[in-house]
Amino acid sequence: MVEMPVSRGSRTAGLIGLAVSLLGYAWLAAPAAPQARPAIPPPDQPALSAQDKTEIAEVLRLKAETGDRVWPGLAAADLPIILFNARYEFLVGMAEPPAPWEVLENLFIQGKPVARRPAVNPQNFAMKVGASYAGCAAALELMNSKSPMKFGPDFHIVLVLHEIFHAFQADQDNTRFDKALAVYKVEKNYPFEDKDMAAAWVAEGAALAGALKAPTTEEAALGARKFLAIREARRGAARLSAELADYERELEWLEGLAKYAEIRFYELAASRANPAASIKFDPGLPFFLRWDFVRLEKQMGAQPGDLRFYLSGMAQARLLDRLSPDWKSRTALGKVFLEDLLRGAVSGK
Repeated sequence: MVEMPVSRGSRTAGLIGLAVSLLGYAWLAAPAAPQARPAIPPPDQPALSAQDKTEIAEVLRLKAETGDRVWPGLAAADLPIILFNARYEFLVGMAEPPAPWEVLENLFIQGKPVARRPAVNPQNFAMKVGASYAGCAAALELMNSKSPMKFGPDFHIVLVLHEIFHAFQADQDNTRFDKALAVYKVEKNYPFEDKDMAAAWVAEGAALAGALKAPTTEEAALGARKFLAIREARRGAARLSAELADYERELEWLEGLAKYAEIRFYELAASRANPAASIKFDPGLPFFLRWDFVRLEKQMGAQPGDLRFYLSGMAQARLLDRLSPDWKSRTALGKVFLEDLLRGAVSGK
């Protein structure tokens, strides 16, 4: 079977998100010294660099050691990884990949084989390889070659885990995954430019941010109810169709949960940090992830395309961690509708 990258609609969400995050980085970066970064080769080499191998090993370690705290079953899920540079894709974790993948002899990362092929339109997302899904991400050197501000390996590692979580979503419930992808076809009909809609989204984001910051569970529940009320009123005032309401909900499942996983992996890595490790995870989140919470609180109505759903979905999942701590063990991943679970969590509070 010829494997094809999964399409995500007309917008290249990851690149837009990167640009927005870079603006946030410029605003936040001054207070702390940047993490030292290793020398890296040009972004078109026919072999994985030493930095690539170190990062992949850390991705595999974090997934195995903390994955079940991000989502039950994630740690043991057999999910290959694709890391790509400007000319090549490298597939880690599949012993007999379909052509044109070529298994590289005597190269293993944590016991997992590595294969290579010339780059075939790789994307930062989930990619079908044979009958399996792989988490696919650009190598650090490629990302940094295209960015005016440089990412550290700590942040890059959780970006790779974000894409692995997409592969996990597809692996757990392919029907729901395809349904979520399909909503991009109606994105052109979504009223992003409507001023009242944008203002209501700002209020939704502020309510979610306030609930996340609330000092007590009761106040967090109050903030969650406020968010849900604003959302219901916004959809009613805009006469939002059921199709466009599903667009919101499905992208909160698809991208919001992956953003949630990205941040949780960073927090868990920081809590287990080894001072002697070559890759350090800072307590309190790095600048790029801190900026996500600033955008949530102050700028939701200004987020283009699907970016607001990364943030609103992530925030709802974090609220559920607080208000209904066992929500992930009670609900299969493919059956999760975040706003419905949140509504149920606060109905008796």
